[in-house]
Amino acid sequence: MEIFQNHPLAPYTTIKIGGPADTFIITHSTEEFIDALKNNQDITILGNGSNVLISDSGIRGTVIKNSSQNIDIIDTSPIPINFNHTYTQRKENEPDKFLDFSKVDYDESLEPQVLVKISSGTPLPYAINYLFGQGITGLQWFAYIPGTIGGAVFQNIHGGTYHISDYLESIEVYNLENKQFENYLKKDLEWKYEKSFFQKHPNLVIISATLRLFKGNIKLARQVFSAWIIQKTKVQPTNSAGSVFANPSVEQCQKIWGEQKSAGWIIDHELNWKEKQLGGAQISPQHSNFIINTGNATAKDVSGLVTEIKNEVQKRFNFTLHTEIKFLGLF
Repeated sequence: MEIFQNHPLAPYTTIKIGGPADTFIITHSTEEFIDALKNNQDITILGNGSNVLISDSGIRGTVIKNSSQNIDIIDTSPIPINFNHTYTQRKENEPDKFLDFSKVDYDESLEPQVLVKISSGTPLPYAINYLFGQGITGLQWFAYIPGTIGGAVFQNIHGGTYHISDYLESIEVYNLENKQFENYLKKDLEWKYEKSFFQKHPNLVIISATLRLFKGNIKLARQVFSAWIIQKTKVQPTNSAGSVFANPSVEQCQKIWGEQKSAGWIIDHELNWKEKQLGGAQISPQHSNFIINTGNATAKDVSGLVTEIKNEVQKRFNFTLHTEIKFLGLF
């Protein structure tokens, strides 16, 4: 493992913003990751640096960048179970202009199932392509998401109308409080849109996840993967932390607009704030639910713009937009 003191964190994030960590550790295997967890205190976990905004003053204590990368196919003939979706609160109000998932969606729930154990530091794009090579499908819906498996489970990410929790079987964690390993079955935990059990229990560090995937149609899965990337690259900037806000609930939207509306649509069409800028932070001209770093943005710029958007939505429509981005450090 690599250990640094007073080390800048901006280069390890997708938005390229953030002050230093008191101690910064890069681990390259599950064994190193566990060793670092056991022998440090005041720990913050950093995966691929997406969906996070690190404060300008950095993070106190120890930051561990988990780069463990291991995939094991553990059972190619598990007992089949029904495949159920978690509601994504997602409707693309302008599919021709932005994302139209209906063009690539298909049902593979009747395909033979397979259990795959993936270490938490494994990058999601690597996992998808590796599994394709093994004849395994299911994760193609999460194309163009730069995070790790651990981050995906923690955030319960969604791709189109699917959540990562839809595919989970079990999760192995290390409990920082009692220094013990624990296993949780997906079915015993509550999962919601962009919400997981682990967000309420930061002492539980995800070590690996076992997913129930499919021996599906590889050619079709690759086509979907590529088509979804083509759509996303048109509207999702890479110099951002990812989607800023979760979509409001359909119940909330129906009270005002009579149908589900996305956070980006509200910012664009109701606030008319596309390309609005604060310092070096700007609402993306590609998609209004992304804030980009134009080159010299600070965390203060980004968080200030987030606050302005939330305040304006609250003032006009009397509800709160909730952030998907995780704020790390002092704000």
